[in-house]
Amino acid sequence: MIGLFLGDTDFSEIVLNKIKKQKKKYFIIDFSKNNKFNKDKNSFRISIGKFGKIIDLIRQKKCKRVLFAGKISKPNFSSLRLDFKGIYYMPSVIRASKIGDAAIIKSIIKILNNEGIKVISSIFFNPELSLKKGNYTKLKPNKKDLISIRKGKFFFNKTKKSRPHSSVSS
Repeated sequence: MIGLFLGDTDFSEIVLNKIKKQKKKYFIIDFSKNNKFNKDKNSFRISIGKFGKIIDLIRQKKCKRVLFAGKISKPNFSSLRLDFKGIYYMPSVIRASKIGDAAIIKSIIKILNNEGIKVISSIFFNPELSLKKGNYTKLKPNKKDLISIRKGKFFFNKTKKSRPHSSVSS
C-alpha cells in the first residue's frame, strides 16, 4: 500500500495512472485546489493542518511509504484548522515556511519520518520522466561560457560555505 499526497498539475495524474497500471494498492490524500481526485474511491480530502488525521489514515491503511506529486499550494497558516498533532508540529512547518517551499516539504518529510513513515521519490514509479547524469547536447561550451561556469561555481561554493540554507538563483 502506498499513500499519495497529490496536488494540482499533470504530474500527479501521470504518477497515479502509472500506479494504477502497475496494479499497486494506493490511497490519495487530495491537496488539489478543486478537489481534482474526488471521483477516485480511494481519495480523501484532508486539510494540511490535520496531521493527526493524516497520520491516522496512513496507519489505518497499513501504509509504510508515501509519495508527494503535483503542486501543493502554500496554505494560509493563520486560517488553518489544526488538530492536536497539527498544533504540535505546525511551529516547525511555519519556521520552515520562512526559509522557502523546499524547507516546508523537508519539515513535513521529517515529521513523517518521526512517525515511522518513509517518503519515497516522486519519480520512483516513473523513472522515465528523469534524465540520467550526462551530457545531452552536441554543443560544447565556448571559452566565454567556460569562464562564466567557473565564476558561477566559485560564487556558489562561496555562498554555500557562508550560509548553509542559501542558494544561488538565476
